[in-house]
Amino acid sequence: MEKPMEPYHEVFLSFRGSDTHRDITDYLYHSLVDAGIRAYRDDEELRVGKDIGPELLQAIKQSKISIPIFSKQYAASKWCLMELVQMVECKEKWGQEIMPIFYDVEPSEVRKQTRTYGEAIQSHVNKQLYTNETIQNWKAALNKVGKLKGWELKERGKGEFTKEIVQKLLIELKKNYLAVTNCLVEMDDQVDQIMEKIGEQTTGTKIVGIYGMGGVGKTTLATILYNKLLADFDNCCFLSNIRETKIVSLQNQLISDVLRKECPSIKSINEGITEIKNRLSSKKVLLLLDDVDQNTQLEALVGTGECWFSRGSKVIITTRDKELLKVVDFQHELTEMDFGHSLQLFSRHAFGRDSPPAEYVSLSQKAVEICGHLPLALEIIGSLLHRNDINKWKNVLKKLETIPNEKVKNKLNISFEALETQEQEIFLDVCCFFVGFNVRIVTYMWDSCEFFPECSLEVLKQRSLIKIAKGNQLWVHDQLRDLGRVIVRERAREKQSRVWDHEEAIDVLETEEGRKNVEAIRLMFNHQFQDSIENGKSILSKLRFLQVDCVDSEETNGQHFPSTN
Repeated sequence: MEKPMEPYHEVFLSFRGSDTHRDITDYLYHSLVDAGIRAYRDDEELRVGKDIGPELLQAIKQSKISIPIFSKQYAASKWCLMELVQMVECKEKWGQEIMPIFYDVEPSEVRKQTRTYGEAIQSHVNKQLYTNETIQNWKAALNKVGKLKGWELKERGKGEFTKEIVQKLLIELKKNYLAVTNCLVEMDDQVDQIMEKIGEQTTGTKIVGIYGMGGVGKTTLATILYNKLLADFDNCCFLSNIRETKIVSLQNQLISDVLRKECPSIKSINEGITEIKNRLSSKKVLLLLDDVDQNTQLEALVGTGECWFSRGSKVIITTRDKELLKVVDFQHELTEMDFGHSLQLFSRHAFGRDSPPAEYVSLSQKAVEICGHLPLALEIIGSLLHRNDINKWKNVLKKLETIPNEKVKNKLNISFEALETQEQEIFLDVCCFFVGFNVRIVTYMWDSCEFFPECSLEVLKQRSLIKIAKGNQLWVHDQLRDLGRVIVRERAREKQSRVWDHEEAIDVLETEEGRKNVEAIRLMFNHQFQDSIENGKSILSKLRFLQVDCVDSEETNGQHFPSTN
């Protein structure tokens, strides 16, 4: 069985028609469609022939989640059992999810083939129409899926039950969508090429540098490599957003992640270098440094002569500046994708499939050219056009055509302009302050400001403008972050709403206009801060977020204290 393409149907429903077709299956199918979920509803009673047809097999393979609805007579259908075997194969080979519904049967009946399930299997045996291998495959599939966590209807109403399932599926599908939005197109050859140089077969310490222009997919390639190497390392660390993070904070995170415990906080870069050398020199480490833009970052985290970690360590560096990679063992340049792969990636975001429908082919080709074959632009513009009609496509592409190819941020701005006001406010907040923050913490502030964070965040994720990373952390691509900050600065000609730079913050607080308009601000705790806040605190009437970063000293220990109002 070939590896499935990007799913066109998101959910595959497998059920026994005589049991549930006009009952729970009908409820569920229409609820999924109403929620915007692409569902495939198969009716085994309408089929002819002995084997699963290619269309049905493709529907199972291409779905993200399969839902077998286990009713009393489910196992009496050879079609349902054949479908179940295919679902299990897809789960074991490619990690596709199976989320069963137990409708008027106990999970143990399915798992152990008792009662009606035992009777059904015995009936298939008695007919002598199927090989022993087929029967055993059916029984194994029932056993495996019967052990999975699913839903049991029991004494609840079908409406309430269906609503719970749809909400759960929306969450799971969003999680899956985020996993596949990474630019996996055209990556295999490049991954193999780098793995030959630094992978499992190389016992020595290796440092690889991946360089290329912004938005070309460096972080994605590095993450794939990191995940491939992960199983061979007990000591791992992924340092993201390096360009925006203080070096001492990065050193603290590196030591804590590798040792898997909180360590005394580092107060200076030199102290951090000493601590890393002393504590980690005996450790075989897998380290990813994402978005490096200064030599001092490399000098403070891995050294620029001999690597500080134990033999066998692997370090992956991404950067836009090739000059920073003079000390690495292997350099890899990542360039823009060719047209075919660009169209494939764009189609995944615009249509949820590998190629555009016939009526959208010429418009999709035009969009790819306008996006300059850059993965980030293809993802953002494809997500913006997702589920829109042809007229909306033509209007968006007409706007994009007026922007020169080198003005990538201006093209991404089209997607920002299409947002509602509260969605724009949340996006700008993230760009200015909250990359790396736990989304639950910040949600309280957005909720109090009536930005409707739950709905707004969903829209931003659907448009590929933000992602929720490991640990529930907010993440924005650096080009999008820069775009958000440019928008804030342009708006500052009328009023300065957000200030994330310490020096600029002091200047803003020293003017009456600045104190009157500022909504969110980041400050450094020092004498200037004390004077400014004492003078201005009584008229910071619009302030809803204050972050105070403390200078490195024995008193403050380099901490920062976010506060929301």
